[in-house]
Amino acid sequence: MPVKTVPLNLFLDDTSGNTTKKWNKFESCVMSLAAMPFKEQCKVENLFFVCTSNKLSITEMLPELVKDLGALEKGVEMFDVEYGEPVLVVGVVHFLMADNPMHTAVACSLGAKARLPCRKC
Repeated sequence: MPVKTVPLNLFLDDTSGNTTKKWNKFESCVMSLAAMPFKEQCKVENLFFVCTSNKLSITEMLPELVKDLGALEKGVEMFDVEYGEPVLVVGVVHFLMADNPMHTAVACSLGAKARLPCRKC
């Protein structure tokens, strides 16, 4: 069975339609294919919505997301129209994009508030 490897980029952010993030804050995760040119990755039709919540933080959503990405990393059998046969698709997280506060939350770091904010110190 042919194997197709698909590198994935994940984008995490807290989004809101308001000017302040105090009201109606949503934490979201969006995925794109890392092997595409950057200009193509940014097109709406090439962005894949993964999850969002206004009640759970991203750290509370991560365990389920990790389970799904772990299953994809082990491989999922799919049908390939070009080959006309089943293929094993393996998805690997290539890059996790987020702003500084979101990276701090995901990494469980104190960030700039820490005495030694550098991760090597």
